[in-house]
Amino acid sequence: MTYKHFLLFLILSVPAAGCGGGGGGFKGVDVSGTVSIDGKPLEGVEVYFFTDKFEGYGKTNAEGKYQLVGGAAEGPNKIYFKKVNPEVASGVDTSIPGMDAGQVAAMADAKDKEASGGGKSSSLIPPEYSDPKTTKLSFPVPASGTSSADFKISSK
Repeated sequence: MTYKHFLLFLILSVPAAGCGGGGGGFKGVDVSGTVSIDGKPLEGVEVYFFTDKFEGYGKTNAEGKYQLVGGAAEGPNKIYFKKVNPEVASGVDTSIPGMDAGQVAAMADAKDKEASGGGKSSSLIPPEYSDPKTTKLSFPVPASGTSSADFKISSK
């Protein structure tokens, strides 16, 4: 095989090595439920189920119902929620192309920290439910999945 043939073989074989669907073969199980705060459904809440190896995400509708995109890992999962306070986020420049809810939340948090005297929080979810490092919530996801992963949290 000449150098040119070897180089052509290498160029043609490298892209094929990257094919295969990705994701490491992990497929989460279906999880859905509701989120309410102080007995009222909470719309527009980002719901996260996570383990050391996988994180599932969903967003609540007007009735507080969500379904995780990609599901969740079977077994014990930690749970946290995110919802940006629109009063704080209204001061954030969202006209930047490609800006998503996570980026708005991060900018609102940064704005929060800059402000002296406290002011309004950038999150409508209490910190014990909104920080993945300190969340108090967990849920045992069954192997068959569930449609009743319901969370009733308190703002107090």
